[in-house]
Parts: sequence; C-alpha cells; structure tokens
Amino acid sequence: MKNNIPIFPLSSITFPGGYMPLRIFETRYIDMVKECVKNNTGFGISLTKPNSEDYYNVGTYCKISDWEQMSDGLLGITIRGKSRYKIVKSEVQNDKLIRADVESMDEPKFIDVPKELMPYSDFLKNILEQYPKFYHDEAPKYFTESGWVGSRLAEILPMPLNEKQVILEIEDYLVRLYRIKDYIDSKKNV
Repeated sequence: MKNNIPIFPLSSITFPGGYMPLRIFETRYIDMVKECVKNNTGFGISLTKPNSEDYYNVGTYCKISDWEQMSDGLLGITIRGKSRYKIVKSEVQNDKLIRADVESMDEPKFIDVPKELMPYSDFLKNILEQYPKFYHDEAPKYFTESGWVGSRLAEILPMPLNEKQVILEIEDYLVRLYRIKDYIDSKKNV
C-alpha cells in the first residue's frame, strides 16, 4: 500500500475483502476519485467518531472496483476493502481533503471457522442468499474462513459503529468472530 493516501471519513465501515457502494458529490472527493482512477490507487476509509469531525486512526485502504454516473447526476462508485492501516500523521489540504501517512497493518493468520461457530457461518450464508445486495454477487465467498465470515457479519449486522471499529482493530480472527457471536447471542433474547 502507498504510504501517503487520501482519507475519506465516513459514518460507516468496511473491512478488507468487503464491498461498499458510495455516492460522491463533494468536489474534493470527486477529484480524489479521478486521481485514484487515473493512477490506479486507492484511498482510506476511516470511521468518524460520534458527534465529532474527528475519525479513528485505524481504517481500511480501499480501491475502486466500479463507477457510474447516477441518474441524479452524482458519481456512484463501488469500493473494495484491501487492507487495514494505521494513521501515523495526517494533514488537511487547501481543498479540505485529508491526506495521511499510514502504516499497513498485517492481517491475522487465516483460521477455519471452528465447528461450534459454524451456525454463525450458516447464518451469514442465509443472509447473503436472501439479501444479495449485502455482498458483491460475483465475488468469491469463504464460508469456512473465520476472518471472512467475521468481517462480513460485522459489516452487515446492525451493531453500534464503535463496536464495529473495535472488531476491525482486533488482531485475531477468532477473537473477532467470538465477539460477533456474543453480540448475536445477546440479541436472541431481546
């Protein structure tokens, strides 16, 4: 990953391997998208902190996988999460675009979904079969891989955003998946 990247603070989150549609309308972000397409580079998505203009230092580096002019005249793009990063230093340019020096974060080691957590993988499979809009149709699906299952569940479940951020920052796929399991289980009795 490039060491200095544009940062797009959002009130939503994506994980490596995930897809997210975005509508771009601010000039600074339209220019950012043009630069990314021209140079085949990406940008960072950092979750904004509640009631603040500030954002978290750990985010996801994303690349544009598709774009279109929407019927309302806005630019629509689909991004794909590539890798996590940690912001070392950031600055706001004259056009108000944030650029940051970032360090790549290693992804945890791939681990199969343990037998006792397979019902949560099946739960995800059912969601994606019923609501394919939650994940890119033609993208491969890895229902036996704990990191993939945990990331997709974290993206689509109606969890508090700060909890999704905690999951993004966890360095162990199984710990992530158990945390998501606890969240799902806590909602069963509600």
